[in-house]
Amino acid sequence: PTDQTLYEYGQLARRHAAVQERLQEVRDQRAVTLDGVRITLSANVESPEETAAVQANGAEGIGLFRTEYLFLNRESLPTEAEQFQAYSQVAAALQPQPVVIRTLDLGGDKVLRGRRAQAEHNPFLGWRAIRMCLQERDLFRSQLRAVLRAAVLGNIKLMYPMISGLDELLQANALVEECQAELRRDAIPFAEN
Repeated sequence: PTDQTLYEYGQLARRHAAVQERLQEVRDQRAVTLDGVRITLSANVESPEETAAVQANGAEGIGLFRTEYLFLNRESLPTEAEQFQAYSQVAAALQPQPVVIRTLDLGGDKVLRGRRAQAEHNPFLGWRAIRMCLQERDLFRSQLRAVLRAAVLGNIKLMYPMISGLDELLQANALVEECQAELRRDAIPFAEN
């Protein structure tokens, strides 16, 4: 690189370091707007390994756990036990802070290995996320059961992605209730709420 390029990147590195230093100074302060409104700052994560960074940077829980990354770049789907382990690890580490687990948001640009995306006019709004999960019920059930079980260990909240109507919400909630009934029948601990 030229001297000018080295200088420019050196400046960028110094600015970045200054921003990081300032963020560390305010990390433990409450997030409040100038007019006194309290704001909750939560993290977005893709894996349980990011929990340490959530804690180190002062986030107030996880506002979005992108669970599809547990499914991508694998030869086989994660089992209910693997998912339970991942969700439990995060929930227990951040207790009592909330962890919002978004159910699978696959489709569009995120396709499972070995499966072809469906040909459709707009794959980013079509057969994906909740619509895919409602058709791939075994896949969805496994995830829902893992989330319900892990919620015993922390403050887990559930988010369905890409809901486009009341019918999808009611179908997803009915499936949650079925999973709860199965767990109850089998005497497996889970969070009722």
